[in-house]
Amino acid sequence: MRILGVIIDDGLNGLAHISHVGEKMSEILNGLTIAKSRRGLSGRVLKVLYKRAIERILVYAAPAWWTGSVSQITKITSVQRKVLLAVTGAFRTTSTIALQVASGIEPIDLICERERVMYLVKHRAPFITFLGVGLDILNIDLYVESWKHPSSIPPVQWDKNSNNPTPAIYTDGSKLDGHVRAAFCVFGNDVSGEFQYHLQDHCSVFQAELLAIQQALHWKKANLPSDTCHVYTDSMSSLKALQKLKAENNLVESVRDQLDPTVQLHWVKAHVGFAGNEAADKAADSACAKDRVDIHLGAPFNSFRTMIRQKILEAWQNKWDDVNEKIGRFTHRIFTKVETNRCIVDRYVIQAVINHGLCPFYLKKFNLQDCNCQCGEDSQDGTPHFILWCPQVQHLRKFLAWIMSIPGLMPGMDIIQAISDSRGIQEIRTILSFVFQRQMDLFEDNI
Repeated sequence: MRILGVIIDDGLNGLAHISHVGEKMSEILNGLTIAKSRRGLSGRVLKVLYKRAIERILVYAAPAWWTGSVSQITKITSVQRKVLLAVTGAFRTTSTIALQVASGIEPIDLICERERVMYLVKHRAPFITFLGVGLDILNIDLYVESWKHPSSIPPVQWDKNSNNPTPAIYTDGSKLDGHVRAAFCVFGNDVSGEFQYHLQDHCSVFQAELLAIQQALHWKKANLPSDTCHVYTDSMSSLKALQKLKAENNLVESVRDQLDPTVQLHWVKAHVGFAGNEAADKAADSACAKDRVDIHLGAPFNSFRTMIRQKILEAWQNKWDDVNEKIGRFTHRIFTKVETNRCIVDRYVIQAVINHGLCPFYLKKFNLQDCNCQCGEDSQDGTPHFILWCPQVQHLRKFLAWIMSIPGLMPGMDIIQAISDSRGIQEIRTILSFVFQRQMDLFEDNI
């Protein structure tokens, strides 16, 4: 049975839905791999398409069907594996965990877990766990829908006029050394003043800037309710947020509700010598000297999203560092840290970092051919042997020979040095291509 795009079967275990989206993804991937081979679509572009489109198909409505069971993890990881092979161009015998690290693509089960947690947080679930650990979500600033008709929201106008008419209020918010503060300064013929606010450390600069405007409007309504007042800020993001019909931010809507025809908003460039703006900036900087927090705001949802992203990286790293893990250990010596900005897409480089290539070590490991390198200098005869040491291809090794001459080079660093330079990558391509074409001349069968 299909309900809103989710396949539900008698088992209610989500496996039928994973199979369905897996078939759907395979159809898309087939077209992309054809484009990769015929139209020159690079692996990096394929990774972007996966992250922006295919991954969203895989995790669609994950809170409805994802439970994190072993069978679900196994099945959806096998679906993701097809993409990893297409992105990297690696041999099909390469382990999934090594493919994830080499391509910089997070394990799909962690992404599904993230989708589940995000849904529960947005719907204010009383108790939420992420990867078995409880999360404190009491201090998150969640948007409360106001249900206002767009026609009832007056347009917000602002300009870049800096003629300093009075009365003028300059606002500023900042975050320095982990401390968040906001302030506004009033300049007028009959009124003047400086007002400072110390916020909680989890607040963002965006929140501080908006709070400064909000408090300035509070002050204006209490002290100059009928006077035209000019409010200046150097935060263009705040001004543009106020112009959005659907800002989906409680603080933005609170500020917008206080605007009236007697308030004129202006943007000024920061740190260019405007006396009012410099005064507000100085007042905000000195607000952190306060011992107590003046106004309590919830942590922005983006901060929570960043925390979840960090926890995903930590869980991925722990899995990669697992001492009981027996696969991908060669790659672990090269890439000790997981990174999302890494993407190995060259079919020769991926063989160098994973040690899966047409060499004696690989052929013997998978019972394809019992052979050794004729040089006899290395019992392993893996891909690194031909790239770095084998005397039979020494004439192709110049930049790589210089790398090997570096004293005190740690294991794995030689490959990293090689793939970090275009000269090293080109020599890796040349050497491995030569080895694959001359197998009969370079290998000898064991008798």
